[in-house]
Amino acid sequence: MESRALQVQHELIALGFRAYPRALLTMLGFAVITVGFFWKAFDHRLLLAWMAIFVVVGIARLALARAFKRAQPLPEDSGRWLRRSAMATGATGLLWGALGAVAITLAPTDAIYPMWAACLVVLLTVLGAQTTAAHPWVYRAFLFCAFVPIITASIVLPGNSYSARLAAEILLFISAWLVGLSGNRFMVDSIRMRYENVELLRDLERQKDELDRANAAKTRFLAAASHDLRQPMQALVLLVESLKERVRQPENQRLAEGIHATIESMSSLLNEILDISRLDAGTVSPQTASFPVASVLDRLRAGYTLAAARKDLALRVRDDDCIVKTDPVLLYRILVNLVENALRYTHEGGVLVACRRRADGLWIEVWDTGVGIPADQHEAIFAEFHQLGNPHRDRERGFGLGLAIVQRTARLLGLELQLRSRVSRGTVFRLRVPYGAASEVRRPEPATPVEALEGCRVVVVEDDREIRTAMTLLLEGWRCEAHAVGDGRELDALLARLPEPPHVLVADYRLPGGEDGIEIVARVRARYPGIAGILLSGDVSPGVLRAAREAGIEMLHKPLRPARLRALLGAMRAEAPAA
Repeated sequence: MESRALQVQHELIALGFRAYPRALLTMLGFAVITVGFFWKAFDHRLLLAWMAIFVVVGIARLALARAFKRAQPLPEDSGRWLRRSAMATGATGLLWGALGAVAITLAPTDAIYPMWAACLVVLLTVLGAQTTAAHPWVYRAFLFCAFVPIITASIVLPGNSYSARLAAEILLFISAWLVGLSGNRFMVDSIRMRYENVELLRDLERQKDELDRANAAKTRFLAAASHDLRQPMQALVLLVESLKERVRQPENQRLAEGIHATIESMSSLLNEILDISRLDAGTVSPQTASFPVASVLDRLRAGYTLAAARKDLALRVRDDDCIVKTDPVLLYRILVNLVENALRYTHEGGVLVACRRRADGLWIEVWDTGVGIPADQHEAIFAEFHQLGNPHRDRERGFGLGLAIVQRTARLLGLELQLRSRVSRGTVFRLRVPYGAASEVRRPEPATPVEALEGCRVVVVEDDREIRTAMTLLLEGWRCEAHAVGDGRELDALLARLPEPPHVLVADYRLPGGEDGIEIVARVRARYPGIAGILLSGDVSPGVLRAAREAGIEMLHKPLRPARLRALLGAMRAEAPAA
């Protein structure tokens, strides 16, 4: 509290010194007018002498203000400068008071001159209450030094209007005193509030810095912990996929399907957390292109018609031949999350995906006849892990990340997202996508048949033994020629033994021996320039994503989806038949 009081006092004094030039210029103008007004009634030499002293005092006050500015004193030194300011301001007040006393002495029967001086003193006092005399001691020094000579002269030298003149001077003095008190309180409150705002801003900046550090720590934690979590998850996904393809007995197939569904649920949660982390980290780079919106709508219809039928719901996707311009993969991810969310919260009726052409773009709408969303929850549903009507966290009803991904992805693509809903009636999400040009549409590449993987030579570099085993079983199930090693040294030995170079190198990012997956792929490409590379990683840090992209290596995040790996291998096999 003492420190704050010193700061306020120092600021009041500094405010006075900063206002000196303007205030003295104003006083000089009034001094010239006063001398002109007194010129006919008083001795000219007296008025000129008073004017000369006034100018000298004004110059001295300006020099004092410059000295304060150069010194830039600390708040602890305010006392010394306060005394100097009070003395300088008091000297100016004394000059005005002396002029008023002279007017009473030399013209006792003419009240206009002393009253002119007294009123002028009040005017200057009021004007200075919030600038030059903002500090109460400075203000009082001017007020006392100006009024004491006038009131004293009125008492000692009574005239015809003695009582009225003295009462008016005392009333003016009291009024000026009260104005000064009010002005000082206003200035103190303003300065104190400014310091409080500055401290509040600093607190907010500190909190923001702490939040940024917490977000950075979260990203580092996900980058480190997700790798360790994904390793066993990756082995489970691959082993269950291999098991499901090999099991033939119906009862064992149901068991394998149950295990597969559980693993898929766990894998989905990890992947959704990964998507959120990548969007927050700013490492997702949209690949904007012009394409027919029907290509996305057809994928939605094919992917979710069966899921809707299992819940006795109708999924209708209306065709549209419009050309839009955005990232087709990210747009599909948005619509997938919206459709999945609609199916999850709709128990009867159905879901409709339709398009409306407007001047500002194509509006893609996802309608449902579900439970609806209360108006007070329209913002909250876009928060991570926020779900309506799922207090027990039933994983079959999702994890509460879909709409968070939708909002972040729409913001990344610059697409407007709207929501309308009525409780017990249903919900509609609207997404505005800009139009594209038909001339910019690329022809889709023909799909690679599954049989194309037969004979594909794949080398896997993975330090986790369980994942190596699971990956080998999975690739062999796809009729690939699979080889798996644990590090770069074993890879060199394997390549020396192989009669033919591999088609694809699949490498984990974190490997023993001081090399990472990106370096491994680069080293093998130097030996076999035509080889394709796939990087597997549970690391979500922005640096890894950028490094893989710059090296021209496809990246799959753990736990990877076997179907995604299978499709990627087929595409690579078709593009590069041999190294």
